[in-house]
Amino acid sequence: MSGTNGIHPGKETAEQLEHLRRLETEKAEALIEEYLDRVCARIRARELHPELREEIRGHIDELLTEKENEKIPPIEAAIWALKQMGDADEIGGRLGQVHRPRFNWKLLLPLAAMIGLGLLALFSLGSTGKGSYQYFNPGSRQLFYYGMGLVALIAGLFFDYRLLKKYAIALYSAAVVLTVVFFSFDSPTVNGTLGWIGIGPLYFYWTLIMFVLFLITLPGLFERLSLKTEKWTSLRQIGSIGLIVLPVMLYIYFDLLAWLLLIGYLAAALTLYARSGGSRIYAYGLPALFAAWMAVLYVRNEYWQARIQSVFAPHLQTSNNNYLNDSIAAAVREGSWFGQGFGSSGSRVIYAYSDAILPYLTYSFGWIAAGVLVACTLWLIALLLHSTRKITDRYGRSLATGLSILLVCQWIYGIGASFNLLPFTTLTMPFIGYGGSSTVIHCAVLGLIMGIYRRKDMISTRGKQAQKSGDDRLIFSIGGFELYDNRERRLDWVRKSSGRYP
Repeated sequence: MSGTNGIHPGKETAEQLEHLRRLETEKAEALIEEYLDRVCARIRARELHPELREEIRGHIDELLTEKENEKIPPIEAAIWALKQMGDADEIGGRLGQVHRPRFNWKLLLPLAAMIGLGLLALFSLGSTGKGSYQYFNPGSRQLFYYGMGLVALIAGLFFDYRLLKKYAIALYSAAVVLTVVFFSFDSPTVNGTLGWIGIGPLYFYWTLIMFVLFLITLPGLFERLSLKTEKWTSLRQIGSIGLIVLPVMLYIYFDLLAWLLLIGYLAAALTLYARSGGSRIYAYGLPALFAAWMAVLYVRNEYWQARIQSVFAPHLQTSNNNYLNDSIAAAVREGSWFGQGFGSSGSRVIYAYSDAILPYLTYSFGWIAAGVLVACTLWLIALLLHSTRKITDRYGRSLATGLSILLVCQWIYGIGASFNLLPFTTLTMPFIGYGGSSTVIHCAVLGLIMGIYRRKDMISTRGKQAQKSGDDRLIFSIGGFELYDNRERRLDWVRKSSGRYP
């Protein structure tokens, strides 16, 4: 009986047998590569293709190893192994469903309610036709800003956030240089607030932009410094603290007076530092130092004393110093359950269209409307924090966490100050009050967070795989392996315990 290509088995040399074996191996490899190509063709997340090819190829090689001792030809072994794995198109389709973009539409529900209630209050103010509202309607203008914000949100949603990691050093340096350049000249004051820059007829709240720019660079910078193995005395640990403190020094030097943003930035930056392996000495020591600094300012600054005492010790202040808090308390009290109605005058509430938008909403539409707004805000906060925990990419999770903390601090403090629970200061209530550049920036920030979540199952998360536990969820099974979604939100492949194949 003739052998392959007409060569008689008895006359085959060792070299010819090796050549035939190599040809069969190449054909087997071609079959496997074709199989992997078909699988990956059904998966949109192209950046995951190399990892998935390697993962599936490893399982195929495990199956091939079982046939080595049986001296089965490579082609037959490959055909058997691929049959055990299952249909390539079906596997690719199911993996494509697992590794597809994830839009977190739930965030839009409370967000839409917050924007709607905020616009209702702004249109109510504009309808009074009194004072500055004779010349402009804050509601209609805010609609225009939300249109711009929608563009920024969509841009953030589809932006590849990993570029921020790549250019972290350049972005941080640019933020420092631009802040120094902008504030070295006369900075315009808007509503008594410093920290703005004017470019022609347009004004931008650079203090907010500055802190956002620094926050989006810190996760990438901390990752480059590899802090986990560094002692607290190392230059890398000290340099990381320097990166956090430099924006604070710029804030103090230029006397920007936006304490709420500063507190939000520090809370977010120190959280990122601690999660990146920062020293506990600095993670706890820096907030203590900041608290001591605030205490010194309180003792030496009468304005600070008046603001804080008007909430916690109003009997120590004069009626003039308590006027702002008294007017807020009266507006909230007179709002009752259903409010004074659409078009109620906001003359007794200072900055009713921006800083004090929540007290005005309570005055005009009652405690029920205010309760709905607060509930939606807390709902959005809970959804944001829950979303960040489900992000698989470590860098993306850190970035989303920092930006979320900045938003959460503004909401929590704003609610407390609006009901006289905290000292009133310059407030920016994201997606509630009036604002131009702040609205666009907050929309871009939320879009970036949603964009990070969108890619959570499309980014490679190579690393040590966890063992399957009772809490893991089976996604599906292919061949002799099962795909689990574990408690760390990472997909793990686990060999079936039986290890038997037909």
